Amino acid sequence: MEDRALVVSPAEQSSTAIVKHNHEGRGAWVLTAYGISGLALFGVLAYFFSDFIAH
Repeated sequence: MEDRALVVSPAEQSSTAIVKHNHEGRGAWVLTAYGISGLALFGVLAYFFSDFIAH
C-alpha cells in the first residue's frame, strides 16, 4: 500500500502546477533594440534626404 502514487484531484493540480514560460535570451532583445534603432535612423535619414531632394 505504501508504494501507491499519491492521488491529486484536477482542481489541486491546476492550483499547484508551476507555469513555465519560455523566455528569449538577452541576444534576442539586443537584436530587437538594434533593429528598432536602425529603422528609426533610416526613417530620419529618409526624411532629410527627401527634404533635400524636394528643395
